[in-house]
Amino acid sequence: MKRTIIILLYLFLMVNLLSASGLKEQIKSRVDQIEAPKDIKVFLISMIPIFELRGSIPIGIHYYKLPYWRVIPVAIVGNMIPIFLLLIFYDLLTRFFFRFSFTRKILEAIFARTRKKGEVIKKYEEIGLMLFVAIPLPITGAWTGSLAAYLFGLKFWKSIFFIFLGVLIAATVVSFLTSLKWIGAAIALIALSYILIKNGRKKKKEERKH
Repeated sequence: MKRTIIILLYLFLMVNLLSASGLKEQIKSRVDQIEAPKDIKVFLISMIPIFELRGSIPIGIHYYKLPYWRVIPVAIVGNMIPIFLLLIFYDLLTRFFFRFSFTRKILEAIFARTRKKGEVIKKYEEIGLMLFVAIPLPITGAWTGSLAAYLFGLKFWKSIFFIFLGVLIAATVVSFLTSLKWIGAAIALIALSYILIKNGRKKKKEERKH
């Protein structure tokens, strides 16, 4: 339970690190060029890989000054629509891009990394998929979760349902951390440091065994 809370706190920090790197500003500037209501802009940001709703909720609340009750539903829908389409077309896209050696190598690398990250899905199937989406670590979330569901052969509608549950949990966590503002970021910074140190020690132990 303690480890789960620490991982969840990482979420808010990641958004602020993206902001510091300038990536969030680039995304916002591109979206701001679109002549559309702020709700639509939040929706579009939610569809972007890596960002998803973990990026769109803080942006919608702090940058666009929209209320939570408007931002959260839009972010959830925006996060889910690409997932629905990806699960439908993964097989078709994979067969097409595997025809070319360059794209095949890229996909094989992505698939290998996803399989490694998605061990919890392999072990617990749909429940693991929900947790994988709800507790985002680097290179996880609904997009990666949908790919893992495809690679591990989970059924379409079950995958959609449990990814949706994971997205709902993630939306709750992100909204809570967003409400904490920089206090949440400070807590997440400590949590991330803990995770990095722990992972570093784990890798050293594995290296010593080999």
